[in-house]
Amino acid sequence: MRRLILLAGVAIGYVLGAKAGRERYEQLADQASKVWSDPRVQTKVGEVKDQAPQVAAKVGDRAKTAAGQAKAKAGGRETTDGEGTYENPTGSVDADGDLVVDATGFGPGGERLP
Repeated sequence: MRRLILLAGVAIGYVLGAKAGRERYEQLADQASKVWSDPRVQTKVGEVKDQAPQVAAKVGDRAKTAAGQAKAKAGGRETTDGEGTYENPTGSVDADGDLVVDATGFGPGGERLP
């Protein structure tokens, strides 16, 4: 009996919620349409469309640089930053030219081993 009452309550709630949900959806859709068709919004949309190619080029260049750095780091090849420091998985050379070598024999992160 309890299960039947629960199922009836769920069914009634679903029907009423679906109707109320659809009405609210229609209200929101109408408001969104009004905002989108506003001339001020369309002016800003045009500005963004005009600037999109320049922004895309900048983002693409940054992504290409970051990908190259990640590839070099993952491949164990040297990387030199703007200050002239060099690093690889087993050691580094700082800006003064001093060598810093991993003498633990455990490689990167060896200092965190127990």
